[in-house]
Amino acid sequence: MFSFRSISWNHVGSREPWLRSARGKTVAAWLLLLIALPAMAQDQEKVEHPGVLKRMATMNMAKAALAPLVDMMAGRILFDETRARSSRRALTRALRDIPRRFRKPHEDPLSNASDDIWVYWETFSLRAKSARQAARRLRTGNLNGLRQTLPEMVNACLACHDTFRKPP
Repeated sequence: MFSFRSISWNHVGSREPWLRSARGKTVAAWLLLLIALPAMAQDQEKVEHPGVLKRMATMNMAKAALAPLVDMMAGRILFDETRARSSRRALTRALRDIPRRFRKPHEDPLSNASDDIWVYWETFSLRAKSARQAARRLRTGNLNGLRQTLPEMVNACLACHDTFRKPP
């Protein structure tokens, strides 16, 4: 008789050695987030406040720029230096706009922005700056450079979202 208890995480992880590392688990968590984001994009259509719409559009631009980099790192698409550099530029541009888009606490029931953003504005601004710096440090000249630098970028995003984003 088959039992699910016979399957251990280590056994499953042994097929995917990259998943056993902290970096691999971070990337896996980010990939799950990217899978869930299309559903959240549908909510954007129902948002009424123009300031909230601009915030959501900025975050979606960052997500769209990050997706090909994550796909290249994971091996789902072939590494393309030109596309990687273009994605890095788009990501940096979107991240540059985050403090400006969040400066005013626009209200909308579908907004995922936590009120803590404005209570702890300095911390939020520093995390946005940290993410922007991590994007600038992305090494997009080759796949190994991308694999070494992208986890820092993902961690910067997750650190901010863990604190300043309401659960969807």
